[in-house]
Amino acid sequence: MKKILIVEDELLIAGSLERMLEKHGYSVPAIAIDYGQAIRAMEREKFDLVLLDVNLSGQKGGIEIAHKINEDYRIPFMYLTSNTDKRTIERLKDTKPAGYLSKPIQSASLTTNVDILFENLKKNHKDTEILIKIGSGLHRYFLEDIWYAQADHVYTELFHKKGSDLLRISLQGLMDSFPENEMIRINRSVAVRRKAIDRIDKTHVYLRDQAFKISRGMSDEVLDFL
Repeated sequence: MKKILIVEDELLIAGSLERMLEKHGYSVPAIAIDYGQAIRAMEREKFDLVLLDVNLSGQKGGIEIAHKINEDYRIPFMYLTSNTDKRTIERLKDTKPAGYLSKPIQSASLTTNVDILFENLKKNHKDTEILIKIGSGLHRYFLEDIWYAQADHVYTELFHKKGSDLLRISLQGLMDSFPENEMIRINRSVAVRRKAIDRIDKTHVYLRDQAFKISRGMSDEVLDFL
């Protein structure tokens, strides 16, 4: 079930949106009324979409939240706004929203736009969303956020844009979760994502100010792959 965060400081509107979405089969685990609550909600839970009111109480409004989403969370968001004039829309376009919903928001308009958004995301990201199954759990990443993986006994640490995760999976098992030709093993314990590499020579792969040694027996294979 898709999880949607509502960021709206008018609680009557937020409650109405919540009921519309849940009746349509979506989940609304949280409602935030300002910048701080929105950020804390996204830290606690992984959302599939944020419905974001442009004008919020407090010093930071919807546009500031949008910039933070783009920088740290990479979650699609749709603006909720009473102002649909050209000047306002041009100002909002810089934050690259997935869409706009004009207030007052009707149920059919809301659910249709959200349905279309998720269908388009499914088409656009079907090859870039990585699901890593560990036991009964799933870890989800976007391919473009991944840098490299490093094995450590029975664990593999996956390094990505937001930091790293220590996963109980073999390096080969993790590599098998990626599309073909996206990850290349360069030595016994390290695999890198091809498009994350900054440069390469006969002995090392360089990415993000780090140098990883290529095993002697793998150098030809790595160079051919890249």
